[in-house]
Amino acid sequence: MNRIQKIQNQLRSQKLNAVLVYKPQNVRYLCGFTGTNGQLLITPRKVILMTDFRYFRVARKQIPKSIEIVDGKKEFKTLLSRFKVVGFEERYVTYSRFQTLKKALPKVRLKSVGDMVDTLRMIKDVDEIRIIKKACKIADECLKRLTQHIKVGVSEDELEWHLLSIARDLGADGFSFDPIICFGKNTADVHHQKEPNRFKKGEMVLIDMGITYRGYMTDMTRVFFTKPLTEKQKQIYEIVLEANEKAIASIAVGKKLSEIDCVARDVIKKAGYGDRFGHSTGHGVGLEIHEMPAVSSESDIRVQPGMVFTIEPGIYLDSFGGVRIEDMVYVNEKGRVEVLTKSPKKQFFIAISNCTHCSN
Repeated sequence: MNRIQKIQNQLRSQKLNAVLVYKPQNVRYLCGFTGTNGQLLITPRKVILMTDFRYFRVARKQIPKSIEIVDGKKEFKTLLSRFKVVGFEERYVTYSRFQTLKKALPKVRLKSVGDMVDTLRMIKDVDEIRIIKKACKIADECLKRLTQHIKVGVSEDELEWHLLSIARDLGADGFSFDPIICFGKNTADVHHQKEPNRFKKGEMVLIDMGITYRGYMTDMTRVFFTKPLTEKQKQIYEIVLEANEKAIASIAVGKKLSEIDCVARDVIKKAGYGDRFGHSTGHGVGLEIHEMPAVSSESDIRVQPGMVFTIEPGIYLDSFGGVRIEDMVYVNEKGRVEVLTKSPKKQFFIAISNCTHCSN
């Protein structure tokens, strides 16, 4: 059963005449269309892509021949007015858009379908996993090559450009998000925003990066030390590493994701740093950098084969800096956990050139 057929089955069970898919990632997932203006209308027997003149040729190249392509602006009202109940994506349709829909379709009952498509996307198929594994392999090699450019005087921005160049050379489409590259105490910024800082001799370095490959994304964080570790640095790093490894080891089919979050959090809490780990343990990754499922204390979702998500505990101290170790994991068809990001976590000391502003 293909992806659209799974949605069509849900239409019948939810007593919907059709569902209107707006979210770009969901449209792409269901039919392959990557344009910026596309709505997918799915009925129990038919699928229609509504777009505009700019994308007619592109759409014909990207989507299956069985899907009809129409001018959305001209055909929208005519197509949808014939239905009694139409589902829509509540989390993606804005209030303004919803009001427009109601006005255009006064006799149609609009019904939220919640996370219908996002929930389907949460379980990756064989083709998706193949792409994601390749993407993670590229990301690992990117990070390995980037560390060779960490030299005294290099700026955050210069490292970002090196990373982009490396990623494109290796076949990536680009970044999955603006990378977080920071030095010294700035590593305590959980989501550091780029500043005109230059690397100083002996500073620790945090790199949180991801690439996009054939539409699928990666996410990984590593911390590097550029001089022998102090006792405190070693202690903090080992606590976070233990939290990362124990959380990964605890993943099992049927277990609530909140329980996995708890495993990581308990390690850090018992070490006395519970209040310095203020974000969730992980999130799903796929066509979006943050998607279902959330690995958080509030998540009731249970682990299922086919899921891909991150495990990323951290400790952040203003006077010291921050350590976060993030991996992407995949729960395979046998229920076994595969760590997709292979960059070393225990070899965290790197030798740095002392030359001033070496950026080649």
